Amino acid sequence: MKKTMILAAMSAVSLALFAKTSTPAGFTDDLDAAIEASKKSGKTVYAVFSGSDWCHWCKVLEKDYLSKKEFVDEASKSFELVYIDSPNDKTKLSEKAAKNNPDLVKKYRIRGFPTVKFIAADGSASDASRPGSGVTPKAYAESLAKEIKYRPLIDKHIQPLKNEVAAAMRAAFENFIKIGDPFSKKTEEEQRAAYAEIQKKFGEIIAQMTELRGKIAKIEVPAEIAHEKENLLKRLDSDIKGMKSNSSMTFEDAKKLDDARKSRRGKRKIK
Repeated sequence: MKKTMILAAMSAVSLALFAKTSTPAGFTDDLDAAIEASKKSGKTVYAVFSGSDWCHWCKVLEKDYLSKKEFVDEASKSFELVYIDSPNDKTKLSEKAAKNNPDLVKKYRIRGFPTVKFIAADGSASDASRPGSGVTPKAYAESLAKEIKYRPLIDKHIQPLKNEVAAAMRAAFENFIKIGDPFSKKTEEEQRAAYAEIQKKFGEIIAQMTELRGKIAKIEVPAEIAHEKENLLKRLDSDIKGMKSNSSMTFEDAKKLDDARKSRRGKRKIK
């Protein structure tokens, strides 16, 4: 009996020690350790803030890039790699990560997932780019190395443009919040009026972002960071395309999508 209990305890310890976490191979989930390592290696920390088991784009980033050996091998030349996860299933985290990650999300003001950051040896952070469409894992790692190398130039020429885009998107989002969910209104007349207001706001933000895109396209930047400007323009093009698609949706089609979403939500609650 005593021997059985000892074996059971050893088995439990073994499972705890070797339990698989959500951290991709080649990454650590310990930011403090990565920062200490960066002080010795001279490398910058590349930190990914993720929601591994619920965030669609987090899963895409991990599947197409973070889990690829060619990305890890190339990125490790310039960075200490850290994965800071916020999954629904907390058993996917180490004990330390489960305790520290919520505070790290607050400390670095993470507003959405996935978010990638460069973190210096003093703990200060700056935004890092996510991979563009069609970029290979190795090419993405190489672009990150260039990004950190040319960070002063990026901060001077590109970051103000990104800030302007972010401010415009933030203002648009606040306008949508003020209008609220059109399909929560009591009558169809009220719903149609609110939906028309949303479409109007979409038109305004599309015009604003299109004008901003034209402005950015004309701005000259140093050749070393021309790719950063191109990436920003591509992201703007994608955002504008998505907004045009949403704004062109009829009230009836939008109502059907809303009804379907509420139906799925209701079924989940029943389960």
